[in-house]
Amino acid sequence: MRVRPSRAPPPGSLPVGRRVNDDVEQRIRKLQHDLSNPLAAVLAETQLLLLETESYDEETVTSLKEIEGLARRMRDMIQDS
Repeated sequence: MRVRPSRAPPPGSLPVGRRVNDDVEQRIRKLQHDLSNPLAAVLAETQLLLLETESYDEETVTSLKEIEGLARRMRDMIQDS
């Protein structure tokens, strides 16, 4: 049995796995950026609405608080990635 010598990648090129990882990381960063602004707007608007809870019925206030909590959770997920 003959063993073939391994071929080194050309200088300056990355192994395929590394290129894929870099591409995935770049896409994740873009996704984080693209989601941050609309999510911040949802969170800000929800918090503004919650400043006047006396204007809304209990079900609406509960829903707004849930939206705020979920938006915070999403923001934390985006920032931690």
